[in-house]
Amino acid sequence: MKIMKSQIKFLLPILLLLVIACSQQEEKKSSDFYGYVECTQLNVTTRMPGKITDIYVNEGDYVKENQEVAQLDTKELKAHREALVARLKNIKVNLKRVTNLYNAGAVPKQKLDEVETGYEIVRDNLAALDTKLEDMTIRSPINGVVNVRVLEVGQMMPPGMPVVIVTDTSATYARFSIPETYLEQVKLGEKINLKVVGNDSTVAGKVVQIVPMADFATHTPTTASDQRDIRSFSVRVKINNKNGFFKPGMNVYTTLNNPNRKGDKQ
Repeated sequence: MKIMKSQIKFLLPILLLLVIACSQQEEKKSSDFYGYVECTQLNVTTRMPGKITDIYVNEGDYVKENQEVAQLDTKELKAHREALVARLKNIKVNLKRVTNLYNAGAVPKQKLDEVETGYEIVRDNLAALDTKLEDMTIRSPINGVVNVRVLEVGQMMPPGMPVVIVTDTSATYARFSIPETYLEQVKLGEKINLKVVGNDSTVAGKVVQIVPMADFATHTPTTASDQRDIRSFSVRVKINNKNGFFKPGMNVYTTLNNPNRKGDKQ
């Protein structure tokens, strides 16, 4: 009886090691590759400088394409416009008078041309000013969510400086670095299953880009038994994000079968 107990004690560690080894072999059948969510982000800005008088949105607000986001001070431009309108009105009256005189033969054609040219110049200046006034109202170029409010009311806005940054949630992607040994399982245009870290749900994505140049080596030979470097390729996967669940920077992962490395030395 004592001999049997001693045999059991001897066999238990061996059995435990076998179970661990089997489980490890099972785990090696696949590997998880982690990536991150990225969305198209646009700076909402204008080519006109000016002082911000109003901002109509806050971070987290949903905006539609062409929706007003902010307003720059237009007092000076409006005063200039009033002066141009008054000048154009006077020139128009003078043009009518000179035209009548020309038709009556009282003034030469050159005089009429000068007045007509003056009228066209002021009219074009007024149209250009109206364009500037329109640019003083800053609008969102896309549908999306306000991700960052960069400036505040009262600040001066230089040309090209964003007042807010809008994220296009309809253009949502996951970015992965996939080793070349797994790349044959990732085909351009095919679907790939993604999982969210901390969430059991699985979402199908579509591979839309595989960068043709390798990024870096994920495995570098360290012994004579290793055959070669294993390099990584950047893979971009399109995600359906109609409900807005996926946020920029969110961690996701995909599971791929481990490749059969028969040619590698053990």
